[in-house]
Amino acid sequence: MNRLIPSLLPLFAVAVISFTALPMAAFAAGGKLTIRVDDETTGEPASARLELFRGNESGRRMPIRRSVPAGIGVVIDRSLEVSFPDGPYAFRLTRGPEYRVIRGNFALDPESLDEHRVRLPRMINMLDKGWTSGDCCLLASPHSLPLRMASEDLHVAAVLGHEDAKPIAGRDRDDPPANDPSWIREDAVHDRGLLFYGLPAKQDSAEHSNAEGQLGDEQSESQSSHVRPDKPVVARLAALPKNEPNLHDIEREGNTEVRVAIENPFAWPLPVWLASQRVDGFFLFGDWLRLDRKIINPKDGRAPDGPRTEHPTELGRWAERIYNNMLEAGFRIPPLAGSGSNAPTTPVGYNRLYVAAPIESYRDLDGNTAVAQRIHSEAEWWHHAFNGNSVATNGPMLLPTLSGKIPGFVFTANGGEKLTLQPEIQLSVRDPVDYLEVVHNGQVFYSARLDEFAKAGGVIPALDVEESGWVMIRVITLYEDHYRAAVSAPWYIEFDGRSRVTRRSVEFFRDWLSQYEARLKKLPPNELAPHVPYIRAARAFWSARQQQAEE
Repeated sequence: MNRLIPSLLPLFAVAVISFTALPMAAFAAGGKLTIRVDDETTGEPASARLELFRGNESGRRMPIRRSVPAGIGVVIDRSLEVSFPDGPYAFRLTRGPEYRVIRGNFALDPESLDEHRVRLPRMINMLDKGWTSGDCCLLASPHSLPLRMASEDLHVAAVLGHEDAKPIAGRDRDDPPANDPSWIREDAVHDRGLLFYGLPAKQDSAEHSNAEGQLGDEQSESQSSHVRPDKPVVARLAALPKNEPNLHDIEREGNTEVRVAIENPFAWPLPVWLASQRVDGFFLFGDWLRLDRKIINPKDGRAPDGPRTEHPTELGRWAERIYNNMLEAGFRIPPLAGSGSNAPTTPVGYNRLYVAAPIESYRDLDGNTAVAQRIHSEAEWWHHAFNGNSVATNGPMLLPTLSGKIPGFVFTANGGEKLTLQPEIQLSVRDPVDYLEVVHNGQVFYSARLDEFAKAGGVIPALDVEESGWVMIRVITLYEDHYRAAVSAPWYIEFDGRSRVTRRSVEFFRDWLSQYEARLKKLPPNELAPHVPYIRAARAFWSARQQQAEE
């Protein structure tokens, strides 16, 4: 039976990483202070994100000149000089979720000058364990993205278009930030809640010639990336080519797969998009999870069902509930994570996706079982992201396996057999953790507080399975301002080659479709007409899916 890696066990037992504030005497400065940052493990200079406050952390956040804005705070590019009026200040220094947060205080007086070096302690090196981090949706910005990625220890980014970067004070253009790899794509297109990756250049599009047909039929604009704004966005899905190249073709020929993700999981047309069967990803973590404000209701879409708590974590839990219903309705769509299309001040990679390539288990030099290998190209990262070999997070560092397989693996068996599946996790955290759970077919199979889990030696009971379904592992923190968690992509289970489809979850989306139809009926006839064929096709799809349901 697998257990926690012993070196991580103290993190489970403590859960909260506390830091002693640096004494004021250590920063006795006057007028100017130079802060230098090193990685504690390597001793090398590092980029990081700095927040400075007047007085203490509840005081006013101070703007810093000649620096690169990082959404919240600024980038320290190895070192940074600050100059403020005399008085006490507080600071917060971080470098993505794999490092501890350093907090401290200093004072400035008008006549002295000082320099201080801060060493950032790393909790875990996910890249060394085969897991590469990415932000699947970023707004274009004039502030250096490679430098901001380095300051957050982020390695992959998808940007909504391109914006020329401003020169960086103190850095030569031939002096790139130390951040390997650093893969950036700028072909992401956002359209009314959907995100398109790898679309061809915009072309003029004609009217759909078979508007009354089923979703997914060949269309006259099948090779076009553009659909007129008076058309529903689902028309863009129907216009996509059916055939996609495999990873070998992409890397050999430089092709790009056209992929589509639901960036707004609360959008009213969601059941129509799913019915198109052209969706490749679902944002489980997005711009409703922000550091600059609490989001209680979706900006454009369906609010949570039932009595509302109005708690800041409610919207994040609603997105997860929607996703679980998608799985229960028979969809195999992997989760994605990113800053989102409506979060200009979110630091890059706050919501991020860790992706790895699966390999056969082996023992590394420390005697630990390794089940993943590092990604070697940008195309490979996106290929495995859309295969669901991933973990979405905005806090905890979760390394999960199920019987030695990383997420995305499909277990198969014949009817009458029984599969015994063993969940295993490695975890590093800096927030207090509420609980960790193993979810099987929408129901909690195992739940434990972190201290209980540690006292049990880090052992999760094995799961006996005799029917098709799915399994996910998640870790939920006690963070109050929004939903902060780590959630694995699903593992799937197939008996006799069949997927799990439940009537309850199909009905969940049929009810959503009915509510969407009721909203559309309020439109003038000329605005309603373009939606009609897609609504009819969606009705037919969900009716057929209901006939497939087994429970």
